[in-house]
Amino acid sequence: MLAAQLPSWANADNLRWIRLGGIIGMIVLMLLVLRFIQKLVLNGTLFGIFAIVGLIAWVERADLADCARTCSCSIVGFDVKIPPDKNPECATQGK
Repeated sequence: MLAAQLPSWANADNLRWIRLGGIIGMIVLMLLVLRFIQKLVLNGTLFGIFAIVGLIAWVERADLADCARTCSCSIVGFDVKIPPDKNPECATQGK
């Protein structure tokens, strides 16, 4: 039966320090990976939020143009009325 033999420098005391160094190295590596993933998730979330806001603005662009002409419209489910002092055309429509 063949048995693997450790080198002479690999005694119990040295192996404890090597193990401790490996554990500390893995903890540091784990923290670096977590930091990278945290930034990646944050960037992805912010990109998603801005993409949704941009898509809503793109879809509602026709309604925004109608608001200037009719002085009253609905944007994203909210009723919007333009006051006459902000758009002179609204003052003539109210009469």
